[in-house]
Amino acid sequence: MTRRELLWLASAGLISGPAIRGSDPQNLSYPLRMVEGSVTPPNLLFVRDHFREPEVSLDSWKLRIEGRVERPYELGFADLVELPSRRLEAVLECAGNAAHGSAVSNGLWEGVRISSLLESARPAADAACVLLEGADSGSSLQHGSPLPYSQVVPIEKCREDSSLLAFKYNDLTLPKHNGFPARALFPGWYGMDSVKWLRRMVVLHADEQDSALQRSGMDRLYNRVTAEKTIRLSTVQVKSAIAWPTEALKLPAGHYVVWGFAWSGTDAVRNLSVSVNNGKDWDAARLEPQTDRHSWVRWSYGWQAKPGEYSLMSRASDAGGNEQPVRRDPARKDGYELNWCMPIRCSVR
Repeated sequence: MTRRELLWLASAGLISGPAIRGSDPQNLSYPLRMVEGSVTPPNLLFVRDHFREPEVSLDSWKLRIEGRVERPYELGFADLVELPSRRLEAVLECAGNAAHGSAVSNGLWEGVRISSLLESARPAADAACVLLEGADSGSSLQHGSPLPYSQVVPIEKCREDSSLLAFKYNDLTLPKHNGFPARALFPGWYGMDSVKWLRRMVVLHADEQDSALQRSGMDRLYNRVTAEKTIRLSTVQVKSAIAWPTEALKLPAGHYVVWGFAWSGTDAVRNLSVSVNNGKDWDAARLEPQTDRHSWVRWSYGWQAKPGEYSLMSRASDAGGNEQPVRRDPARKDGYELNWCMPIRCSVR
């Protein structure tokens, strides 16, 4: 073991390598008002499991890179931490996060660029996508056979500089519920592609299809569906959320600071407006500095609250001209990309 590996494992409290026992699938999120500052602490990082968590160990964890490559290979965790790494701040959001929901987190991630891992394997010239397979397994279909959780991501996305095989969050080892010891991270895309407990990457041709993925039913999830067409979800839609006040809160008249967070998958957030009368009138809110175009930004708005009934809304727009919709598109037949302006109703006495 090298000195760097020894120091890293010691700082993480992981010198010994017993397997961390898995737990039943979990769906956990925490109120955004609990986030102080702009970074979500590890204990408030949302959890969305498809299947039972796997038992994992630093000693036994391996990542296999294969498929349409000239040099398939395998690396262990000690190999991973020896490679050049990158740190970035980014939002991770569940594709099914409610319009006012808290299944979204923002933090400082560290990991190895997926592009460098692929380059070492030398993908074929006709490589088009990468199958990412986690260590967790189960069935998405009734009476189906248990299969590993997997997603297929275009190779262009895998080659982006921000796409990581992440092994740290907020300068600490990944929480076990969030992919320990290593997971994929695709900033700007919804969380289903950032496969946790990653153990296998298979480079595929455009015409190749993974039969196991189809048998699992995963290819039927995470689609934008209208009467005209079905499109695979990818980029996070521009969105904002009010962290305070909360729904149905009763307040005495006075001055308050309404606050929350805003984010977008493509460009930096540029504007945030607040309405206290259900979208009839809008006023500009104050944006704090945004660390990275893939991170969220904290915003605040001074409100002189007089007695009455109020319906508060926030609306974000980004540098690319994308604006948060006031209402949900009525043509949508799916339950994803829930980014419309959800009102928070409160009373002032």
